[in-house]
Amino acid sequence: MITEAEKLVANGPQQMNNLCLGGFASKNCLSSYKFGKKVAKMLQAINDLISKGVFDKVAESQPAASVVVRPEERPIALQPTIEKVWNCIVDKDVGIIGLYGLGGVGKTTLLTQIKFCTTANGLDVVIWALVSNGYDIGKTQNKIGGKIGFSAESWKNKC
Repeated sequence: MITEAEKLVANGPQQMNNLCLGGFASKNCLSSYKFGKKVAKMLQAINDLISKGVFDKVAESQPAASVVVRPEERPIALQPTIEKVWNCIVDKDVGIIGLYGLGGVGKTTLLTQIKFCTTANGLDVVIWALVSNGYDIGKTQNKIGGKIGFSAESWKNKC
């Protein structure tokens, strides 16, 4: 039925070209009549299918992207700081790393330079959570839960 409907839609402009007098009259009345009947039949068939169908849920929501690609730049001045942060990442005694500072000093740029390869470095998962002034811890937790695959309800039940 979709293919037939697409054919009718594709023929629509051709039928419009057969009109004259500002679209109120047809150059070929029989052709326009037949086309109109086909369209009316198709619309009726589609409405019948819709009324018979159960469309509570047609598709599941798409899972969140596992990787966010960030633009790559190589600031030379950050190299010593990148090495310090990387040493903390590979240190088995460090579980969480937090970067803080004034806006515009390069925290996000610093983290974009660190290549997080989870399997090669023994990391289970890397979560990137941006938190700014006036943050809401509940919203931050919900975003993190979404990134690791928890639905809103199952995440709330874990807390």
